[in-house]
Amino acid sequence: MLLTPRRGSVRTLPALILTTALVGSLAACTSPAHGGCTPAVPEGETAGYVSATGAVGSQPEVDFPTPLTVSSSQSAVLETGEGARISRGDVVDMQATLLDATSGEVIGATSYSADGEPVRRAAGSGLDVLADAVQCATVGSRIAVVSTWADFYGDAEVATNQGVDPEGSVVLVLDLEESFLGRANGTPQLGAEGVPAVVTTPDGVPGVTIPNSDAPSELIAHTLVLGGGQPLESGDPAVLHYTGIVWESGTIFDSSWERGAPTTFPIVSFDDDPAGIVPGLAQALEGKTVGSQVVVVIPPELGYPEGQAPATIPAGSTMVFVVDILGVEGQ
Repeated sequence: MLLTPRRGSVRTLPALILTTALVGSLAACTSPAHGGCTPAVPEGETAGYVSATGAVGSQPEVDFPTPLTVSSSQSAVLETGEGARISRGDVVDMQATLLDATSGEVIGATSYSADGEPVRRAAGSGLDVLADAVQCATVGSRIAVVSTWADFYGDAEVATNQGVDPEGSVVLVLDLEESFLGRANGTPQLGAEGVPAVVTTPDGVPGVTIPNSDAPSELIAHTLVLGGGQPLESGDPAVLHYTGIVWESGTIFDSSWERGAPTTFPIVSFDDDPAGIVPGLAQALEGKTVGSQVVVVIPPELGYPEGQAPATIPAGSTMVFVVDILGVEGQ
């Protein structure tokens, strides 16, 4: 890791759920209840048998007639939140409880605690059934999902390797806590001479071209996309998508995009807070606005102290970061 995040880059349930990956697409229909949004996991009668008591955001008591069985994933909204509707690509933090659909027993759950680790997913990404189930829901909602283990893990072979019956069913109850941008969404700005050029894929993944010149000796923070959101303040827990590159070699040494989800970092130097980030990056991002994309060039003296850089960053290297500022946790 290039930085020491306060929270992990991909937030997950216990180990059984870490390897989920849903293969293929799930049929869905546009529903007026979803404001014209098309859910990636369709609503279904079986999921409607699931009930959950307790406040959203606290671990629920879940009840359903056993066994529940489905041939493909389906969902039901148990409580409708009053927050923003979640579109494809939005980043969502959620609490989750996983249950055996045959016995009704709880298999695993997140902490349901402010100090714990919620699950973080990009809505509709196809990474797993959690990611797809939140598309078109609203923040603050509680939703139920019934899925086969084969769908949950991606295919029958993976489910078998995990020691579960591929045709067996599972139940998920998801509490949707917060959502953030999926990528910078502001106004494109002009480039600058001597600054790395950046192009992005339709999904927002940056490609970076390093100038054929010596690295600059001073810190550079150039805004490529100017967002209209709140400015970052020192200490803010900022949700960031980023790619880190060594100027001299052009090699990527770290990328949240490659891991499939953004990471939360406090905007503070690790000189001042052990949980903080590279000093030059903290200095460059403070004051930048949510929705922005920033390219940052960090000279060695504002990077890692001698002997403390990851092995992927040679001593004395100039680092380049392309950062999408997606939001601030808790705001």
